[in-house]
Amino acid sequence: MLRAKDFRRMARYALRGKWPLAVLVGFLASLLGGRTVAGGGGMPSREREVDGGAVREFLESDFWEAALPFVVVGLIVLILWALATLVIGGTVSLGYARFNLKLVDGEDAGIADLFSQFHRFADGLVMKLLTGVYLFLWSLLIIPGIVKTYSYAMAVYILSENPGMRPNDAITASRRLMDGNKWRLFCLELSFIGWQILCFVPLFLGIGLLGGLAILWEMPLLLLILIPLALPLSVGAYILVPYMEAARASFYRGICREAAVYTEEAGQEE
Repeated sequence: MLRAKDFRRMARYALRGKWPLAVLVGFLASLLGGRTVAGGGGMPSREREVDGGAVREFLESDFWEAALPFVVVGLIVLILWALATLVIGGTVSLGYARFNLKLVDGEDAGIADLFSQFHRFADGLVMKLLTGVYLFLWSLLIIPGIVKTYSYAMAVYILSENPGMRPNDAITASRRLMDGNKWRLFCLELSFIGWQILCFVPLFLGIGLLGGLAILWEMPLLLLILIPLALPLSVGAYILVPYMEAARASFYRGICREAAVYTEEAGQEE
């Protein structure tokens, strides 16, 4: 049975000579809300009493008054981006799944694959909405929500390879395929945690430093520097994304082959 290190090795082999292309496609997929790798959770924090007077003083300060327009514009842009990714993210994820499957299959993958599924706009949107609703409902029970995240993880690959399949059927097929494989996918994603932390350290340090200087010097315009610096400070993450995505596509291919072998052996025994 293949393990996490085997899927990572398969991913590195698939990316040989194609890493720059994979980074570009991964960046575009992330920008358009089409990544298939799930994001990590937040760090726990202890509760502490909020000083209402300090907050009120900050909101009445000249710094906050000067920074407020930038905050409003940033929130508007963020909301518009979130709406756009909600609408097209599912379709882009189908294209990104196709791109990564072609990579691990040794086929000629290209940027066009990312946009190759726009004729299946409804399938992508319905899959994204259904998955979101199911996970939200299961998340009300916390632990089952985490488990179902892995149960539905292969739906995007299944749907991308089966144009005539309905989104809900792809989700069901993923649930069946992941029976007995959820822990393996969890271990695969956990094996990247060290690299993820290293990739985001520069970004967090940059945000903390500029935010501190902006408050200390009462120069809110310093916050604007974060916009051009965000990409170079997080470049490590965009290099890591193709590796993680290729590993997940390799995982899908691997468990599909194992399921086929098991079915064939069961048929021979009968």
